Amino acid sequence: MIYDLNSDFFSLDVTKLDHEIYNRPWGYYKTTFLNEQTRAKIIKVLPKGELSLQEHKKREEHWVIIKGCGEVIIGDSVKNVYPGDYVFVPKGCKHKISNKLSDDTLLVSEVQLGDYFGEDDIIRYKDIYGRI
Repeated sequence: MIYDLNSDFFSLDVTKLDHEIYNRPWGYYKTTFLNEQTRAKIIKVLPKGELSLQEHKKREEHWVIIKGCGEVIIGDSVKNVYPGDYVFVPKGCKHKISNKLSDDTLLVSEVQLGDYFGEDDIIRYKDIYGRI
């Protein structure tokens, strides 16, 4: 996939993005940037919270851990992550992130690259909140 780096990043409607905060059972996410090929989010995972084991067909994801410590599953690999760690999630790969702390939040910067960013591009395999 080729990404157009000459996109007009300043044509974004920032007021629209200010309202894009979505609460989830595990915490929330907020969209901070969106164009045709890129979406950036801040994800806050509550203590002991976890996202579902999932995959996406139309986008890859890049995570940078900002605060807290967690556990990520990427395919068959499981590893602990800490502030400053980078995680690549290829398109079509099962993945999950969990907050292992019981007293602090996990904060993640996520950049999605692809051609579609809808929440309906989530195939869930396992979810402790019953959203399968």
